[in-house]
Amino acid sequence: MVIRHHIYKVDQRMLIKSRDGGPYMPPSEGAKGALGVIAPQLFQEWAGTFLEREPDVPPEYYVTIDNGITETISEDWLEPAPPGSPPPPEESHPWPT
Repeated sequence: MVIRHHIYKVDQRMLIKSRDGGPYMPPSEGAKGALGVIAPQLFQEWAGTFLEREPDVPPEYYVTIDNGITETISEDWLEPAPPGSPPPPEESHPWPT
């Protein structure tokens, strides 16, 4: 059993999988198959505390979907956007840059 750490970065363009993402923190039905951007994270690793993530549980991310809604989604439901994907709409960055 391995503690998994975050592998994606803030502002990284992502594709939300339509299926096969596993049981942890799935996206809403409307977000499946959509493009989005990793939003600033408020999660911490909490290693060595009772808040530490269980082994083999994927990290979750705040993802701002191109429709402007931000969801918490498990890493297993995310993959980097394919080359040539359209850029995110400007309003999909509701946080200061």
